[in-house]
Amino acid sequence: MTRLKLAVRSIVRAILWPIRRFFDPRFGGIASAVQANVAATVEATELLGRALDDLNSRMDDLNSRMDARFEAQQRLIEQTRDEAAHASGRYFERLVGGSVREIDQSVAHLLNYASSHKGFAAQRDLWLNQPVSLAYEPGGVRLANVNERIVEIPHVYRALARLEPGAKVADVGAAESLVAFSLALLGYDVTAVDLRPYPFEHPRLRSVTTPIEEWEHDGTFDAIICLSTIEHVGLGAYGEEPKDDRADIAAMRRMHELTAPGGLLVLTTRLGQPGVDELERTYDKAGLDELLEGWNVEELTVVRREDEKTWTLADGKPSDEDGAEQVALVTATRT
Repeated sequence: MTRLKLAVRSIVRAILWPIRRFFDPRFGGIASAVQANVAATVEATELLGRALDDLNSRMDDLNSRMDARFEAQQRLIEQTRDEAAHASGRYFERLVGGSVREIDQSVAHLLNYASSHKGFAAQRDLWLNQPVSLAYEPGGVRLANVNERIVEIPHVYRALARLEPGAKVADVGAAESLVAFSLALLGYDVTAVDLRPYPFEHPRLRSVTTPIEEWEHDGTFDAIICLSTIEHVGLGAYGEEPKDDRADIAAMRRMHELTAPGGLLVLTTRLGQPGVDELERTYDKAGLDELLEGWNVEELTVVRREDEKTWTLADGKPSDEDGAEQVALVTATRT
């Protein structure tokens, strides 16, 4: 019996001991320690969560950069392959005789550059300012622009129709144009006057490289052509030294001196709001009258640009009220 009491007492003591310890003042910090430990664990968990989120974000960013680098490498491989094909000549061999659909960005860029006023022909003074400009693009070709030459060149031929073959004609500012060459082929005796040598040759064609206002010449001409030239004279836009800003008036006087009595002047120039920049002048009606002093104007036709591809006859007198691009087509005779 004594043993049983001892055993029960031991069991009760074992059960009650933790409770007694918990309420024992000497162990009052256990609860606080447990709470602090729990709080620290929660904070550590939150920090770990944020660290994992940051790690995931960094991994996503790294994957995106790796994908972008892979795509860039693929493009570089394709570009290198294309360049190798171009360099070997196989690409252009395939393109010649092929379809317009095979034009890619590189070929379009090359064709646009070659046909421009800075291209290969221009570097040999063989570029021609054609009335229409084409634009090459991947898979196609389109009409890009129609400039004033579309009306200026027919005006020249119409005005000269009254002259018989063999007449003496001076084309002032002849470079970049086939007019002087064509007139020589039609039987006129033509002198092409420009700051640059005229690139075409013919038994009836002579090239003079000098500013018209400085040209020393004893004879006279039955007709003088000045096609889109007078507005540039003396400004330095074509590599010459800039002169007095009214070198255009001096040029007109010299052309008057070089024209036989009763001879023709066929002139075209910009018309609109008067002004001058580094490239060209624009004349209003009063400025045009000043240019033509000493000439008997037989015809003045004004054409205006409606859009990049359309020119129309202007209604009524020349006007600069709406700022439209206009060109004056003049036929005059020396008084």
